[in-house]
Amino acid sequence: MAGISKKKTLQCENESECVWNAGIYARLSVDNHGWKNESIDTQIEIAKEYIRKSDNIILVGCYTDLGKTGTNFDREGFDKLMADIRRHKITCVIVKDFSRFGRNYIETGNYLEKIFPFFNVRFISVSDGYDSHRTQGENDVLAVNLKNIVNELYARDCAQKVRIIKNSKLKQGCYVGGIPSYGYYAKWVDGKKVLFPEEGTSDIVRKIYELFDGGRGIQSIILWLYEQKVHRPSEYKQTGHVYCVEGETLKQWSDQTIRTILTNYVYIGTLIQIRAGEKIYRSGQKRDIEPDEVIIIEHTHEPIVGEEIFYRIACKIEEKRRIELQKKGLPKDALPEDNYKDLIYCGECGKKLKRIGTSNTKSYKVSVKTYSYGCPDIQRIDSQKCDSHFISLNAINRIVLETMRKEFNLSGIRMKTLLDFNRKQGERGEKEIEKRARKIETRIQDIDIEMSSQYMQYRAGRIDKDAFLNIKTNREMEKNNLLQEMSGQAIEVQRIRKEVDAMDEFIRNLWKGKNGIVLDGQALRCLVKRITVYKNRHVEIVFNFSKELFEQDKEGAHGK
Repeated sequence: MAGISKKKTLQCENESECVWNAGIYARLSVDNHGWKNESIDTQIEIAKEYIRKSDNIILVGCYTDLGKTGTNFDREGFDKLMADIRRHKITCVIVKDFSRFGRNYIETGNYLEKIFPFFNVRFISVSDGYDSHRTQGENDVLAVNLKNIVNELYARDCAQKVRIIKNSKLKQGCYVGGIPSYGYYAKWVDGKKVLFPEEGTSDIVRKIYELFDGGRGIQSIILWLYEQKVHRPSEYKQTGHVYCVEGETLKQWSDQTIRTILTNYVYIGTLIQIRAGEKIYRSGQKRDIEPDEVIIIEHTHEPIVGEEIFYRIACKIEEKRRIELQKKGLPKDALPEDNYKDLIYCGECGKKLKRIGTSNTKSYKVSVKTYSYGCPDIQRIDSQKCDSHFISLNAINRIVLETMRKEFNLSGIRMKTLLDFNRKQGERGEKEIEKRARKIETRIQDIDIEMSSQYMQYRAGRIDKDAFLNIKTNREMEKNNLLQEMSGQAIEVQRIRKEVDAMDEFIRNLWKGKNGIVLDGQALRCLVKRITVYKNRHVEIVFNFSKELFEQDKEGAHGK
């Protein structure tokens, strides 16, 4: 409390006698580089001109943030300004206008109305004609609030437009990231940003794959890179030298960098990019990345390594990690449902394909989990080695959806027939539950009759008390278990009905050709009987509905 009182006594009774130590704050967003009048230098010069016309304001320092959004206050330059305010080095903040200070209405208002007054900091917005130490009427306050609201709405509108443009580029396979992964450089081709293998660094990537595939461990690869004086990717970006030259510092590669290179799909010509998603707007924190926020486009650029060696290494890394978790007694990571389990087979040897997960950490510290399917015998070294190739989950989903649409269009089958087929499957499930419920009711009645009979025998002295109590305890336990099972069956019926409704929606959307349809295990098992993948990526799909529904469709048509 003493500290607060001290800060409040800093305020001058006569403002004309006060000397204000000013800090100029300037900010430039990523999307404003083309606005010359909004450059950092221009903003600072406008604030300096204001100071030159003032008799009691002294310039102490300039604080800038380049390429930072105004929708939150997580900015390095702004943090330095606030640190100097807390040290009472700065007593006046000057900006060109409110939008340069911030575009978040609530946070901006919080600084103007609470934080700055608490520190007795004067705030001046030159272009808006705002000075916190001037007497202001109701209309002035309203005008400031309206400007801040407009600034926030403008930021949201810009963000929405940027998301639309970015998502469009992502779907076209355009590279929209910053600095490309080690081994590549980006170049604009026909209005599209494309990755190309980079001379020198791409050779290092190939060598890393070659060494790991040949049996070398990650630590051994790190030692080899150090002996060859190969710069880490971070030092390469700074120096532009693949190999360390005289006068430069050679640093050891990290385990994570090697793992990232070995699990990055970019090296087989596939772009895995995160679509422009929403943010938790007011806090400025990103949401957790969901699977539907990842866009995977294959064959967008020239690969550096072959798919066979990439997936072979992915299998080794996943198996090694599983063994390490098992040794440490740690639980396996929670994995999503394998929708294609027991549905997808190798066209070369006939075995079920195994799902392989690859986790790759992006530069922005987001770990993206991707899945592929491959024959378990591809790693064998004997005569039973399978030559089948791996195929990504993304490719399988696309092929299955496209084939379903073609099947519907070419077969002439009616949507109503498919919906009836789905409903009948749900009814079968409900009938099985009802059948089990009748058995449970019958067994409960038998238990009640048996207990009544046992009690009469106990009263007649035909069985002793201990034997009766033992039978009573066992039957009551069995009855309670049956009652619990029966209560859970009502929930199971509701689950089946929800699944049927969801499947109906899936069929309608698929029939109408809507985009963004998500394949789940229920839909696959309802419509698909078997998927066979061959070496040349030829895929054969056998549907559940082909014969049965064709016949039903014809019978229904003749009946009408």
